[in-house]
Amino acid sequence: MEGKEEESVEELIKKSRYCFEKRNNQEAKETLERALAIQRNELGEDDLTVAWILYQIGTILAEEDNFDEAFEKFDRALAIRVEKLGTHLETANSYMSIGVVLESQDNGEKAEVMFREALGIYLEILPRNHSEVMDAYLHLASSLKKQGKLSQATKIHKLRLGTLLQIHGEDHQGVVLSYNGISELLRIQNRLDDALQMIDRAVEICNRLERLGDFDMDLLGRALYNKASILNEQGNFKAATEVFNKVLTIQIEAFGEMHRATALTYENLAAVYIQQGMIEGAIMAYTNAINVRRKELGNDHPDTKELLLTLALLKRDKNITTLNDEGLARNAEGDSEKALQLFHQVLDIYEESSIASPNVAAAYENISTIKVDQGMLEDAIAASAEALKIRRRTLGDGHCDTKRRMEAHRSLLKRLLVSRS
Repeated sequence: MEGKEEESVEELIKKSRYCFEKRNNQEAKETLERALAIQRNELGEDDLTVAWILYQIGTILAEEDNFDEAFEKFDRALAIRVEKLGTHLETANSYMSIGVVLESQDNGEKAEVMFREALGIYLEILPRNHSEVMDAYLHLASSLKKQGKLSQATKIHKLRLGTLLQIHGEDHQGVVLSYNGISELLRIQNRLDDALQMIDRAVEICNRLERLGDFDMDLLGRALYNKASILNEQGNFKAATEVFNKVLTIQIEAFGEMHRATALTYENLAAVYIQQGMIEGAIMAYTNAINVRRKELGNDHPDTKELLLTLALLKRDKNITTLNDEGLARNAEGDSEKALQLFHQVLDIYEESSIASPNVAAAYENISTIKVDQGMLEDAIAASAEALKIRRRTLGDGHCDTKRRMEAHRSLLKRLLVSRS
């Protein structure tokens, strides 16, 4: 009985495309590898179809975050294309893909070189407003940002933005990406008011485009994520919480709950809850993030382990809240010694777990208040100073709670000076 006739390279490529469309990456990759072996055997290592197959395999590997192997495939495809094609769209695409892999590995310097090579070819063979050119500018700006070359990154974003505004006007998705990128650069430079103004323009455009239909909601999600991050850094935690929750709604609808982008938003939301002393909310958000990380990375991955440790410490901080509340109740009943014992239990937990949260600051403040009532001003000032350190670290100098503690601390210092005069 004769064996089944071997599929041709063309048939295998067609099959791989079908598998890729169905999100069956493993079968697509295996099919391409079979096609690669046949093509190499028939036409040698330097064939353009070999380069195309290598490029497709690299694309699948990059999507799976297998960046080392993806780089190897892209690099080999690039070498063939440079030799056989020279200044060509496929050559530029290879440079771009290598740049994206390097950027994913936090190698911004080498990524910049690749993006500049790609951009040079694109500008030579494509119109300046072509989507490939715009994407190359965007990636180049990102690689510059990662290297700390903020002025150069801003210049690239503005160059891209100017082209888009001239051709499309403001109501264009590419303009949103530029406003978002510039806003991120302003945030890094601590120009938070300017950053917020820029991202608000991006959000306004998104809202207008959404009303017109045919709009990528992920774009709005990314703009809102940036806005929430800015609000958080400004100490506007309530507004940041609201915006992060909007981002979650968009991401869950777009990607589902078990997605890395959703996990990252849950983690940021948890951090904002912690800043507000909302431990229950933080525990819930971290639990959701852990569920995603476990599925994506497994229990033994460092990122999963770090989140599990954070969650354990948060649960301890929940105990801190309970102790603080009980201490306040005992002090109100006139049992200041028992109250002090409870507040010092909070500090013991803090020493053990290094949780620097508003609840720990509250314990120091409560101790300071009792020490004032007992006439022990120096002890009160020492406790107040610790509270102020934590307020500054967790909330920043501009937060209202930090300002109140500063004023209370100054008042205690004045009382001490008066008592010694």
